[in-house]
Amino acid sequence: MHNLQGEDSHQAALANPQRGWNPGNWFRSTPVRERLFRGLGATALSPVVTAVIQLGTVPLLLHAWGAARYGDWLILSAIPSYLSLTDLGFGDASASDMTMRVAAGDRKGAIETFQSSWVLLSVVSLFAGLLAATVVWRVHWHHWIKLASLSDFQASAVVLVFGAYLLVSQQCGVFESGFRCDGNFATGTVFATLLRLIETAIATVVGILTGSLLWAAATYLICRTTGVITYGLLLRRKSPWLPIGFSNARLSRIKELAAPAFGFVALPLANAISIQGFTLLIATLLGSVAVTQFSTMRTLTRVNFQLMTVIGWAMWPELSRAFGEGNVSLARTLHHRAYQAGLALSILTGSALWYFGPALYHMWIRNAVTFDASCFHILLLVTFANSLWFTSSVVPMSTNAHHRLTSIFVALSLLSLGLGWTLVRQHGLSGAAFALLVTDLSMNYLVLRTSLRQLQEKLGEFIRAILSFPLSVPVAEPVERS
Repeated sequence: MHNLQGEDSHQAALANPQRGWNPGNWFRSTPVRERLFRGLGATALSPVVTAVIQLGTVPLLLHAWGAARYGDWLILSAIPSYLSLTDLGFGDASASDMTMRVAAGDRKGAIETFQSSWVLLSVVSLFAGLLAATVVWRVHWHHWIKLASLSDFQASAVVLVFGAYLLVSQQCGVFESGFRCDGNFATGTVFATLLRLIETAIATVVGILTGSLLWAAATYLICRTTGVITYGLLLRRKSPWLPIGFSNARLSRIKELAAPAFGFVALPLANAISIQGFTLLIATLLGSVAVTQFSTMRTLTRVNFQLMTVIGWAMWPELSRAFGEGNVSLARTLHHRAYQAGLALSILTGSALWYFGPALYHMWIRNAVTFDASCFHILLLVTFANSLWFTSSVVPMSTNAHHRLTSIFVALSLLSLGLGWTLVRQHGLSGAAFALLVTDLSMNYLVLRTSLRQLQEKLGEFIRAILSFPLSVPVAEPVERS
């Protein structure tokens, strides 16, 4: 049975967003500020680790394996990324739902959401893993991918291990919702980030010493499995009221979360089309070396986007909490400040990479592959546009009101892949970059319009807020609800 009283308070909070609140005082209050600072600090670690991983492993593996073999690694690791869709989006959907419920005083409802999502994810992952293990050995890879250094059997083994790694990793998504809803977002984020660093370091060493793509992939799987078990134990210690199990799982809760969950499925699907899809497209048309060339340039240009994720992920739990408490004014203020910070970071880092990027690329890659200046500059524009709409997209995602928007994102990504197929033939790698730019420019308009509607704000008011900056930040206690 549902906790009807908790459900009523949860819905009432969303239906009466303004009652009894002073948004300025609440935004400046010590609890909100401390959670934001901890969240920003934790998420700030993620792009640093990502940069270390990407800037460190690429030259090491390129030197140890060569451009062709490293291209095979990129291609094969991209293929099982589609298994990330098997979480059905319930990891992120449960995080937003649980945070709003805990903020509204509905812990029982949060437990039902947590266990329902965990049971569904575990069953689907098991089924997907068995299906992949059956199918992958039947694929003749060399018939449709230009692999340079592996046989069909070896390629199948690498893909299967990477698939198992992704399925195990999905458990972290549900566990992370437990950390987020109980004010421990920073703790969960730091652990997950350090796990990525540790597993990458160990797997890179193994890959260099053995020269084997399979051993490197297997090392990722072993490290991730150990990390997920530790992650679950840490959640149990931090939030003992949130048990891992199935006794409180409810089919009705799964049905309730289905629409927003499938909306979250659209995000990795669109990203897979945008990133892995273009990797496979370029591999098919231009070969492994071109994949390495495009991937390394895109990695460098996406440093800007990695910085933007710091702001977005830190704001997400606070936006969910604000909507759960019924404080749309606070949510509006959080959006303003996040967009201001994101715009400033995008201009600063984008300009720096525009002028110094070519030199940094040559220092990083050391002429292992050639540099395409035209493609690189278009990719910088792609990242700038992507960074801006990502900031606003956190608003609908924080309340599970994003599913229509993400469906459009998938459609635009598919269209960009079709456009890319034509443009790559005519303009090479620059054509692929331009196809990506079309999608991100379109998303800027769609996402901002959706976010402002949810925040009950007109475009003119938003622009004026973005152009104004607070001169002081006094600290005051939150005003209690009547």
